[in-house]
Amino acid sequence: MFLVAYVLTGAEVKAIDSLSHLLYTERFADFERSLKALKGKMDPFLWSVLKLAYLQLYMADNDTDYRYGEFVSLMDSLISAYGRKPRKSTREKMLLATTMAMGAVFYGRRRDIPKALALGNKAFNLYREAYREDTTVYDALLPIGLYDYAIGYLTRSSSRKRKGIGKIKVVLKRGVLARPLAYAGLVYVYIFDNKPGKAIKYGLKALSMYPQSRTFRWILAEAYLKAGMYNEAYRTYDEIRRDIKRRNPGCKVCVAETLYYMGESLYGAGKEKEARRTWYKALWYLNAEKDRYRQREVKELRGKLKKRGIR
Repeated sequence: MFLVAYVLTGAEVKAIDSLSHLLYTERFADFERSLKALKGKMDPFLWSVLKLAYLQLYMADNDTDYRYGEFVSLMDSLISAYGRKPRKSTREKMLLATTMAMGAVFYGRRRDIPKALALGNKAFNLYREAYREDTTVYDALLPIGLYDYAIGYLTRSSSRKRKGIGKIKVVLKRGVLARPLAYAGLVYVYIFDNKPGKAIKYGLKALSMYPQSRTFRWILAEAYLKAGMYNEAYRTYDEIRRDIKRRNPGCKVCVAETLYYMGESLYGAGKEKEARRTWYKALWYLNAEKDRYRQREVKELRGKLKKRGIR
């Protein structure tokens, strides 16, 4: 959720910070109640962007397409209403860019690459315009920095990658609302850069901001796995599994996903028999998942297990 504190009021920043804590710790019911209480008391555009962020993370954490239509409808309406305005304030550019960035992530997760790229490019251009208008909008440097790094990675330009990383690190020092996402962004940057030690460093910092978060624990677990720290990866994925069974027991595919990566961790550690037993447990949970909104995730995870000979 790329929201910029410097184009928001103090009251808005306070409200967003409180809502972010609920969102990043997956307290979705509390988030929705708090957001509803703010309806009519907050700029409708900002309120809608916050709801969009909630819908996106809710679907990602729950491995579900439930509320897919609601997300797309709200996103399209915001883009239609504000995208056509001939003159936009810096604030409107930031909120519209945030809307498009979330859409890019949303479609990217669903492998709709053309839509993801189109929205991502539009979001980047708006972020860049907003930053040029006001260079104290430091949080905007996160998506700009990630874009610079991605271009550097694709073109094998070490200088462009360093430029991107530098911008992201500015957000760590001077950003407000985007700081936890900047830590998370650096985890993926250093995973791609084959520097797992640094990835773990920033993963731990992201999690330290929200210790109860599954969202940031998933990111740290991936960093451990990429680093070949298989015991730590297994432990972290198991923490996520236990948290899901405690707080979201109805999501069978969510549990299956953790078991799949626990199996990957065991396999990496040379414990192939234990890994296969764990993968078969994952398959059991997949077979038990009957929610029609989760079948896309079920199919995707079945494909991963099939590559391991589990079917």
